[in-house]
Amino acid sequence: MVALQNHETHYSRARVPVGTKGAIKKEWYSMSLVRDWRLAKKQYDAAHAQAQKRIRTLNTKLAAVEYYLHALRDKKLSDKAHMRKIDAYLDEFSPDSIEEIQTKLFRELENLTAVELRPQSGIERTLGALEQILEAAEELMAKGDVSAAQWSQYREVYDRSAHRLMDAGDVFEEFINKRANMEEKLALRLDHAAILKKLTQRSRAVHDYLLRNEIPG
Repeated sequence: MVALQNHETHYSRARVPVGTKGAIKKEWYSMSLVRDWRLAKKQYDAAHAQAQKRIRTLNTKLAAVEYYLHALRDKKLSDKAHMRKIDAYLDEFSPDSIEEIQTKLFRELENLTAVELRPQSGIERTLGALEQILEAAEELMAKGDVSAAQWSQYREVYDRSAHRLMDAGDVFEEFINKRANMEEKLALRLDHAAILKKLTQRSRAVHDYLLRNEIPG
């Protein structure tokens, strides 16, 4: 398949296939899989950044709680000079509420810590390679090309990139399975699954074309 080796490693401009033989609909893919993954990553990364910001605030407040507990233990709550260090929290803190406040802060901190940094798994790069391979195949399909010579490289380069996507997926799954029911991770998992479904649909269309036209590979 002409130029498929190049499609495996370099992004190219989107193509609008020209339908022939009535079998292929006109589609505007424009690297849609990569675009969708970038959007999904952006949403999760924004949640991670927000969590980190909140964690810093929580740690400051937890330090104040710890200071208050020590003052309570040492009977220094009435020492204004000593308590001035956490003056901003004194209206909120009390001997009766301080332990409950600490418990709630620890619980929130635990939940926020679970919104961990997303690993660099290589999904975007591999999706880009696969999508370019599919675009080249879809262009041949649109032209009604059934030449074995044109299609000879398709399976080799597609399978190579597909295996790379599986490896990247293993890294992603290890990350996503920690606290998998967390809202932010669940959203990213669903986005990832939707992208893989689109990839499978497009791959299946190429596979069916090869079978229907008895093209090797």
